[in-house]
Amino acid sequence: MQHPSVLNLPTSSANDERAQAPTPIPQAPTTTASTPEELAVQLRREGKSYAAIMTATGLPERKVKLLVKDVPKEIATPLNKSVGRVHELAIRKQGVKDYELRGILHEEYGCKWNAAEGRYESSFDSSVIRRVKEKVRERSTSKGTRPVFVMDWVDEQAPTASRLLLEQSALSLMARVDEAVNEFMELHAVCASEDSEGADLAQRKQAYAARQHILKLVSGLGTEPTATLLERTTKVTNALQGTPDAEVPLVRSTEDRRQMPEPTGADHFLDFVESQGWLAATN
Repeated sequence: MQHPSVLNLPTSSANDERAQAPTPIPQAPTTTASTPEELAVQLRREGKSYAAIMTATGLPERKVKLLVKDVPKEIATPLNKSVGRVHELAIRKQGVKDYELRGILHEEYGCKWNAAEGRYESSFDSSVIRRVKEKVRERSTSKGTRPVFVMDWVDEQAPTASRLLLEQSALSLMARVDEAVNEFMELHAVCASEDSEGADLAQRKQAYAARQHILKLVSGLGTEPTATLLERTTKVTNALQGTPDAEVPLVRSTEDRRQMPEPTGADHFLDFVESQGWLAATN
């Protein structure tokens, strides 16, 4: 499968804990060792045998055994392997991006194809991400390094400027939300003709609820899916309006959904990224 080479990742992926995952792809181990001796110690920590260390470093058996005598041998679990790989990226100057961390977890923990939903489901959750980060910090503390976990939206060339732009955009959007709520209350405030504490309380609650409804519709981060929220609120207002048969927003049905086979391709990770719409075509 031909894939564009430019990633266009969405800014909300870091907050979405319902991660979708590709089939694991074997990767060559990374190393920061600058000498055969350092490499021997690192490989032992990764659980490699004496024979494997001798092959990788070219050192004699006696030398290898002497070097790794007191080095704890880690069990090659998905957690330990993830921590090792994430640590190598996190101590770089640019740190490790959220999508890089999740990509490692996808590969180490695996995933399964949900034919009904037509998407990959990862075999890890938010608690695994938290544990990996904690152990990476512990490893960095013991080695005197400093890990950096970076949000996907950060521009590595201008990190502060990219943050300030988003913060200013958020302030502008919230100012517009305030204007919309004020406009709504001018037109639809309850008990508008009354001058009492009860009327004032009702209006303050109405303004708060209106603001929350706007934010749920815009962000999609409410406790229920946006489509379900639209369907429910439309039914309520239709009933109050006396038009119960008025059209309700379409909601994607979960019934009679055809089974979608797992996609095939030379690179399952890029298949997954492409299915998310994270790839922008190059000119």
